[in-house]
Amino acid sequence: MVEFFLIFIFQNMDRDTRFDIIIAGAGAAGLTLLWYILHSPSLKTKEILVLDKSIQPVNDKTWCYWESNNLDLSEFIHHSWGELEVGAMGNYISQHLKDYSYNCIRNGDYAEKILSQTKQYSNITFKETGIRKFFNVDDLGVVETDAGTFKAPFIFQSVLKPPDFNQSKVDISLLQHFIGWEIETDSELFNPDKAVFMDFNVKQYNGVTFMYVLPMSSNTALIEYTLFSGSLLDEKEYETAITSYLSDRYKLEESQYKIVRKERGAIPMEDRQFSTWYCKNVMNVGTVGGLTKPTTGYTFTRIHQQSKSIVSDLENGLKPTTEKASSYRFRVYDMMLLHLLDTDPKMSLKIFHDLFNRNRFDSILRFLEEKSNLLQELSIFSSLPYTPFFKAIYKMKHRIFTGA
Repeated sequence: MVEFFLIFIFQNMDRDTRFDIIIAGAGAAGLTLLWYILHSPSLKTKEILVLDKSIQPVNDKTWCYWESNNLDLSEFIHHSWGELEVGAMGNYISQHLKDYSYNCIRNGDYAEKILSQTKQYSNITFKETGIRKFFNVDDLGVVETDAGTFKAPFIFQSVLKPPDFNQSKVDISLLQHFIGWEIETDSELFNPDKAVFMDFNVKQYNGVTFMYVLPMSSNTALIEYTLFSGSLLDEKEYETAITSYLSDRYKLEESQYKIVRKERGAIPMEDRQFSTWYCKNVMNVGTVGGLTKPTTGYTFTRIHQQSKSIVSDLENGLKPTTEKASSYRFRVYDMMLLHLLDTDPKMSLKIFHDLFNRNRFDSILRFLEEKSNLLQELSIFSSLPYTPFFKAIYKMKHRIFTGA
């Protein structure tokens, strides 16, 4: 009788701690993977566990991307722009997009809509808890949390750096760091159909610096002060720069607008190659899986591509593939530009100016999306000063000629 009781307890303990799929991290990477699982007839009935310290939707981040991959995210899009503007070297260049639209999604809205779809599924479990570590036992991935230990054949994690992170080869390590204000003005100042993609016509004190302006209406906009450098600034420095920009460009005094919401972020810009697997049965996804493009910081579209690939593999009973986010060719391009951003900010500004002044914006976005072909890329590079890139190749030759 006692033996039967112990077996019953252990069986139920395993039922409470073992799942078919565990998603550790409920940010962009984790929720996007969950969204694609919900649209998979064969996976949406699996026992799924989602873990994070907080799973409550909060609008404290804005994710932007340009549409060309038929992601069908219209239900999530907060605003879209058909025209982009870039400012550099005292000039302003604007173009209407033909092949793309530039879209933004608020992280809280995104989370709320995905989480609302899970209410009909009793097989999906959410736990708000701290995540301590991952390991594997036999053919199961294991996650140790403040709320206990859980296991599954596959764990997809976006919260912890891989164990070999600090041993990974890295020559250039910058941050794209920013503070943004969403403001509401007394008067109508903005064009809600045109976004300021990058405005480098600001003081360049601490590395390559630009302003980013996303108008949501004629009197509301998100204004971000953004830098490419190795270290963060004091909060007051970002906010002083935003105040100055609103005064210089839009003639706005502080009494003429109110701050509705604030954002803050720091995105890694490195030439590091990230490991796909944390350990056996535990896959790194999102930024910790190396999906952030080193020279732009854009990650959102790559997360969708990776999530679709993971779901397709799981549907077919396969281990998820481990292809790199970028091909060798584009890793080389990223290394060259990262080197210039790090060592020659003044030349970087000229390159940005010539890039947008001499090329169609659609062609640039296609290149940044890594969907261009070699001839298109040669056309873009031919419009830029070539000597800095040859110097960058020489300086980074130890990486470029050994697989980047």
